[in-house]
Amino acid sequence: MTTSRHLKGLCLMRQRIQSVVIALGLVLALVGWKPLDRKPALPPAYANEASIEGMTGVRYAVYQMTGIDALLKDLEGSLKILNRISPGTPVNYLSISGGGGDGAFGAGLLNGWTKHGDRPEFNMVTGVSTGALMAPFAFLGPDYDQTLKALYTNVKDENVFRKRNYSSVLLSDGLADTKPLYNLIAKYVTPEFMQKVAHEYNHRQRWLLIATNNLDTGQPIIWNMGKIASYDTPQALELFRNVMLASASLPGFFSPVMINAEYKGTNYQEMHVDGGVSRQVFIYPASLFKETGGAKLLEGRKREAYLIRNDILDSEKYQTVERKTLAIANQALGQFAHSHGDGDILLAYLTARQDGFGFHLAFVAENFVSKQPKNRFDPEYMQALFNYAESRAEKGYHWLNTPPGLSEALSTSLMKYRDGLDAPQKK
Repeated sequence: MTTSRHLKGLCLMRQRIQSVVIALGLVLALVGWKPLDRKPALPPAYANEASIEGMTGVRYAVYQMTGIDALLKDLEGSLKILNRISPGTPVNYLSISGGGGDGAFGAGLLNGWTKHGDRPEFNMVTGVSTGALMAPFAFLGPDYDQTLKALYTNVKDENVFRKRNYSSVLLSDGLADTKPLYNLIAKYVTPEFMQKVAHEYNHRQRWLLIATNNLDTGQPIIWNMGKIASYDTPQALELFRNVMLASASLPGFFSPVMINAEYKGTNYQEMHVDGGVSRQVFIYPASLFKETGGAKLLEGRKREAYLIRNDILDSEKYQTVERKTLAIANQALGQFAHSHGDGDILLAYLTARQDGFGFHLAFVAENFVSKQPKNRFDPEYMQALFNYAESRAEKGYHWLNTPPGLSEALSTSLMKYRDGLDAPQKK
């Protein structure tokens, strides 16, 4: 018996030693682990002058006045041509927010809007996150309604990302690989598709803008997709796809998109992630027209701004959160994005009012009833949300003219207060 106990003790000790050795090995591996290779980050001062993948003038670092000026200069040139070829016609802008699988709402709304018969042609379309995946198809109009439907009713998790195993996560830059999403984008964004976008930009002065977040600077970047398409090169096609992918790449969960830049002969590299980190939705930078006087170019035109928020605005919505790290992080990030989006909608509203645009907001209302999605991209849930939005839009969607909870009187007071802050102070 003594011998048996001794042997059991030795075995137990051996197991413990093995466990310690394995743990030490993991620690040593982590200590010696080096991050994935990358080129130096582009300094912020060069952001608006650097060439991107061999192309110049294709994006605007709007956190700098030089970026605002560059965007305004390009837009002024476009509006002057528009004033010459179609004077006095209405101007319609469309902005599509983030929301992951809830993008089915926007896809359904656009399809139903087409069926109702009064969907306008948009002079400018902007997109963030899942809105960036939708924006190019919304930009090219009803011919791509079925594409939007397919993307937001048939897609599953495996069509968007591939989870990495634990060992791979330690040696990578995200919990999941988005190669499937890139392949899905590439399926639809072809050279022929690019040529259509370029034609609308160059010959009809229509704009397609997508926002990403430069993680190196922590600031938003707005990409002029029409200008990228105009280069009509394999590099331009790759950049177009990568910008769409980057804007939908939730940092930490999805791998970031690395984009090459060059300034005065030195090569750099930028790390781009989900545009929703900076903005959940945007029309254009708030100071674009007001601070520059560029609004004069829109005088004499009726102006309308439409915002599609792919989110459920329900104060009664709640769920029990599992006591798991990823579940807690996911819920917290979702709540942050939701609150962040509320502020972005308010900013968009004030910007629209300041520049004489009518404001129209669509979102998933409390009367949408469905089971919670089983996964990030649940076809059954997305089909239900698509049908809900399509049905409402086909009958004639009732857009909100102010953000939820904001009265017309309060919004007027806010505008007066803002104007008072901007007015020159009397001595």
